[in-house]
Amino acid sequence: MAQAHLARAVIASAVISMTIGSIGSIGAAQAAEPFRIGVVEDLNGTYSGNGGPNSVLATKMAVEDFGGTVLGRPIEVVAVDHQTKPDLGVNLTKQLIDQNHVSMLNIGGSSGVGLAVQNVAKERKIVSIQSGNYAASIAGKACSPYGTQWAVSTTALARAAAGALVKAGAKTWFIIEADYAFGHDLANDVQQTVQADGAKVIGRTLHPLATTDMSSPLLQAQSSKAEMIAFANAGPDLVNSVKQAKEFGITNTAALLVFINNVVAMGLDTAQGLRFPVSFYWDSNDGSRAFAKRFMARNGGTAPGMSHGMSYAGTMHYLQAVAKVGSDDPVAVNKAMRELPFTEGMLRYPRIQANGSVAMDLLLVQVKTPAESKYPNDLYKVLDTVPAAELFPTAEQSGCTELQP
Repeated sequence: MAQAHLARAVIASAVISMTIGSIGSIGAAQAAEPFRIGVVEDLNGTYSGNGGPNSVLATKMAVEDFGGTVLGRPIEVVAVDHQTKPDLGVNLTKQLIDQNHVSMLNIGGSSGVGLAVQNVAKERKIVSIQSGNYAASIAGKACSPYGTQWAVSTTALARAAAGALVKAGAKTWFIIEADYAFGHDLANDVQQTVQADGAKVIGRTLHPLATTDMSSPLLQAQSSKAEMIAFANAGPDLVNSVKQAKEFGITNTAALLVFINNVVAMGLDTAQGLRFPVSFYWDSNDGSRAFAKRFMARNGGTAPGMSHGMSYAGTMHYLQAVAKVGSDDPVAVNKAMRELPFTEGMLRYPRIQANGSVAMDLLLVQVKTPAESKYPNDLYKVLDTVPAAELFPTAEQSGCTELQP
């Protein structure tokens, strides 16, 4: 069965592989081995809407905007489908390294897979960027000296969302958490944030990944009489949680990690009023709007979300570092990535910490009502900007012990 999964994923990688180069230098491109970037993503499953094929597109767009070549070699993007299975992700990553000779890995779609793949990349000394995996341990106790986490950590999400709600008066909390690495990290960070601000978590319950029936955890949370019910889950699990909470008449809920495709799936009638932090919103500044216009022209009008913005920004920044160093040496490239200014024009004061966490200011947004939404994908209004210094642990606080290779 594992071999069948691997075979399907390999076929997917062959279909999605793309070479981007200059038509005018075909002869040189044939002589030079391509400079390859691997995208390890959930291309068809639970989290494919959060990142998936559109993260491949965003990576491709960064390559195109960079110029299509680096170190005198055409750049090729090779995507594989990990199907949210860590063992499959590991096998495909080894194939990307051994057979495709990738210089960098863009990882998304599941923190469990992300941690496993980052560990392989660390062992093999391959640069990795985590564009769609949010577990704090990625840039914490499981960090890599060759890796950077562009997805906002669960610690920052919890501080931005739960911290604001405690200050607004929510003193007792119940947490519904997805039973895997991301859910555990987010629930732990929510609990720490809530308790640090003087409130109390009176209960927690787990649910399996990709749960369609959330009635049991919701009713358990409701019976606790907690003032706030926090969802430490994401993707379809979050969508189901919010929809079914509304059906039960539960309104005292907090969504902590919300992607724009989740809001589309819920619909504004259901999602209106939700407040949460985001690292990227397509309609928030001139740079994000320009990127989104080109992005949506190529995928049928689907707006880019956080993972797509991070795939673009992370890939562009990596290629700029390679060009500056003059090689793909992972130590030199990661050093340059921490030194180079950011030029993508979409993020707010980003900087890469010594543990690989990409700290940046976050936007606190609220989902619009149907009446407030005036054009396609006009979904959020920006309430506030939260400074990175209030959200991201320092490298010393993160638990990362491998700051240097």
